[in-house]
Amino acid sequence: MLITALIAAVVSIAAGACIRAWAFAIFAFIVAIGFGGVVFVDGSSAVAAIGSGIAILVLMEIGYLTSVFLSGLLRRNARLRASNSADSVSAASERQKG
Repeated sequence: MLITALIAAVVSIAAGACIRAWAFAIFAFIVAIGFGGVVFVDGSSAVAAIGSGIAILVLMEIGYLTSVFLSGLLRRNARLRASNSADSVSAASERQKG
């Protein structure tokens, strides 16, 4: 169970930077149904299987949202750094001309 949760978290974090939200929602729902099915086939009750499926779905969504937030933050900082360096270069060239 722990290994499956770690794999789901890593996949979700990687997906957050790469794919759209609707595509990930479909993927996560299918994975949660499959995980719940495996838990049910292993001999657990239907309630335990549904609970496990919902838990893995929540874990995947949290990982995805965290990754989307962090990748957006990194992209924003990179853009700001690039624009700041371009502004400092243009300011230095204006001082040399003036």
